[in-house]
Amino acid sequence: MHPVVLRICAAFVIFSFAVILHPSHIPAQNSSQYDNPTENRVWLAVEEHSRAQLLIEPIATVEDSVLTPVQTSCLSDAVTPEDFSSKYLQSGRKYALLFGGASVGEGQVGEPNRGAATASLTYAGSLKIRGQVRALATNREPGDFRVASREPATAEQRGAALALAREIFSQHGIREALLPKVRTEYVTRTYLAPSPEPSLIGSFSLDAGDNEGLLHSIFFVASQPGEKLQPEFLWIHLSESETDEEHLRFVDHADLFGNGQDEVVAKLVSLETQTHRYVVFRRTKDSAHWEQIFRTEPLGCSS
Repeated sequence: MHPVVLRICAAFVIFSFAVILHPSHIPAQNSSQYDNPTENRVWLAVEEHSRAQLLIEPIATVEDSVLTPVQTSCLSDAVTPEDFSSKYLQSGRKYALLFGGASVGEGQVGEPNRGAATASLTYAGSLKIRGQVRALATNREPGDFRVASREPATAEQRGAALALAREIFSQHGIREALLPKVRTEYVTRTYLAPSPEPSLIGSFSLDAGDNEGLLHSIFFVASQPGEKLQPEFLWIHLSESETDEEHLRFVDHADLFGNGQDEVVAKLVSLETQTHRYVVFRRTKDSAHWEQIFRTEPLGCSS
């Protein structure tokens, strides 16, 4: 090839590499559309509000490895700071959605309901958030190392969980004749980091219809270290009147503090006050017990 042609080709190649390596052509590394260095990490709950309509509600911020409420009680005269909705529920704001601790896409805030401190959410991902299937959202880019582990329980697992729920009700004084009426609300199988063993998380109810319509509830996290399913964490509420009903509903689990350990987030619903709270609990460091580490004030009075 002629020397002039070679020089032209070499110059073209060098120019092409220069264009490719120019900062404007290099994808940003370790950046996130959710991250704001001046803003604390916030966790929010996502659930179906009405058919095919999603609702997002803030739970808490993370400050120095401590969960801090972002809302005041809807039953008190105290007012949540005015910038609350504008900061966390601004229309068009995007959040990363997690399910079983793993990323499932992003959601975009729609119309905020400032009175209820909630907002509608648009989500076009593959996860079907409906009924008892809820998820978490956050303003930090989720790590890629987590693989979705939460899935519906099999028929065999649901049967074992139901048998355990009946056993627990029996241990708490429920007559044997009523035990066949225990109903499964929801059961899921998942892995709570850092444990390599699966857990079943379930909620159950018992309508004691022959006793003034009382409705009792159970929520548990269970594992099977041997041949039989055993509860690790147990919450039970035996209603004393029709208005005394309470239900603990599973929201999701995630590593809320970024330390490699999952926390479980649940929604405590009270029929008497027509409100709900979010509660967070986790295994203790020795993995032998569970502890509640956070609970919001009553929320949702006007929702």
